[in-house]
Amino acid sequence: MISEIVEPIKIPDTALVKFRNQYQSNVLLDFLEKGFQGRILGVTKEDVYTEGLNFIFGQAKMKGRVALLSISRLNPKFFNQNEDKTLFEDRYTKESIHEIGHVLGLEHCPTRGCVMNFSNTIGEVDKKTKYLCDNCKKSLRL
Repeated sequence: MISEIVEPIKIPDTALVKFRNQYQSNVLLDFLEKGFQGRILGVTKEDVYTEGLNFIFGQAKMKGRVALLSISRLNPKFFNQNEDKTLFEDRYTKESIHEIGHVLGLEHCPTRGCVMNFSNTIGEVDKKTKYLCDNCKKSLRL
């Protein structure tokens, strides 16, 4: 298994929706898919959204090879809270694992606490763990 962290790259201007001041996640996923080989987790500090949702923490192409994580709303500073590096790290770790889980074929899980549980709010991110439930672990072994 080869892991690589690349230098920051410029996000395509076509992804920005100016009136929302947000980036379209699907455009970013396509950009990652075309620009890189292997499984990719792209991380951005920009706020992102997808059709039908005001914002998302991340998105992945199910059973594909690309995933995207936005750390914008995972940062306590976004909510005018004091800087908390531990909380910030916990949040982006959970959501990174969640998006990589989708790349590996896992769907959203109804089990409370499972990292694959869908998070629509930052409170829901905080309530879940960094771990897969037993059912999701079994699904990965198939």
